[in-house]
Amino acid sequence: MPLSLPLDLFDVPPGGELVTRVVKWEEGTGTIKPLRAPQGIEVPIIRLYVPAADKATEPRYWDITATTLHPSLRATLPEAVRTGRYIRIFKVGAAPRARFSLELKPVGFSGPAFVGLR
Repeated sequence: MPLSLPLDLFDVPPGGELVTRVVKWEEGTGTIKPLRAPQGIEVPIIRLYVPAADKATEPRYWDITATTLHPSLRATLPEAVRTGRYIRIFKVGAAPRARFSLELKPVGFSGPAFVGLR
C-alpha cells in the first residue's frame, strides 16, 4: 500500500548515523526517482515516526528504503516503540552498495537525537 506523501527519504553520507526514538512505524511503498530510473520505481519503505524533539522539521518521520535494513528494523522496532528507547542506524559505504547497522540503545540512554556525521 502506498505511503502518504510527502516522502522524507533517510539519507546520510557514508559513516553517517541517525540516533532517534520511534513513536510508531508503518510499512508501505513509495515511488523514488534514482538517476538510473528517472521515470521512477516503486520500492518498499519503512516509515519511522519520531518525536518533535528528535526531528525539528516536518514531516516528523523518516522513510527508510534500504531493504537490507528492513529485517533488522522489523525485529527491533516493536521493543523500541514499546519502551521509548533510542535506536542508532549507522551507514557503511555508499549507494548502491551501502549497508547499515542497527542498534537498540540501552535503557537509560538519554540521547540526544542526532542525524549526520560526527
